[in-house]
Amino acid sequence: MSDAKQTPPSGSDSERDADHPERIYAFADAIEAERERSTDSEAGPAPRPETWVSFEIDREIYALPVEPVKEVLRVTEITRVPHAPNPVRGVTQLRGRVIPVVDLALRLGLPERQQDQGNRILVVGSKGRLIGLLVDRVHQVMQLDRNRVQAPPDDVMTSRSDFVTAVYHLADRLILMLDVDRVLVIREAQDVA
Repeated sequence: MSDAKQTPPSGSDSERDADHPERIYAFADAIEAERERSTDSEAGPAPRPETWVSFEIDREIYALPVEPVKEVLRVTEITRVPHAPNPVRGVTQLRGRVIPVVDLALRLGLPERQQDQGNRILVVGSKGRLIGLLVDRVHQVMQLDRNRVQAPPDDVMTSRSDFVTAVYHLADRLILMLDVDRVLVIREAQDVA
């Protein structure tokens, strides 16, 4: 029997462990990466919440990003202005400042309706101006997951409805997401309608 030290065969676990002293960490990293991959495939992408203001017009729910919405006003008095562009309802005062009020229902192609106690004016900032948007009801400020937003179907969109940027499915309702700058652009064909 020889006193010579026995060497493990080439490629054995002991040799690999000696060559890679941080092999345990690498193994742990591989397990964690696999867990993240399986979690991502099961749960989908991580939520990307965005803050939107939801409101109602003719029993449908719409939303605007919270950034351009400066405040929500109760409707007091709207003074009509002769020959104002359709769908401008008139003007109102905001702490001594006169702002135009756009009837968002008219802008969306719906008939003019009588105002009631629930009507509100969303004061929005758009292209350096303050403009009021008359809506039926303001619901709430809500967090919507950007990953669940869907583009509106091409077959129902036209150049006159390009202000609808997305559709969001919330429980049993659909929310139409609007672009505030585009909703305030009135094309000639709409102006004479």
